[in-house]
Amino acid sequence: MKTTYDDKCKIHNTDHDKTVDGEVLEFRPQARLVVSLERSVKITLAYDDKHHIYVGSMGGMEFTSEGPRAYHTKEGRT
Repeated sequence: MKTTYDDKCKIHNTDHDKTVDGEVLEFRPQARLVVSLERSVKITLAYDDKHHIYVGSMGGMEFTSEGPRAYHTKEGRT
């Protein structure tokens, strides 16, 4: 099985209770997520094992994300 990930994900601002789409710049499952918001703000989020989400902060505000959607495809002979 091969796993590929979406190039966008939902980013939630916990301070203002708003959710926006972010463009995924770098993603390592269960480790790190780097996203760009409106191609002007870069946010790095680290994986939180306890809550199973990615958490980061920028400009005194906290952001969370579940990460990009995963797609599983079969490889090889059918």
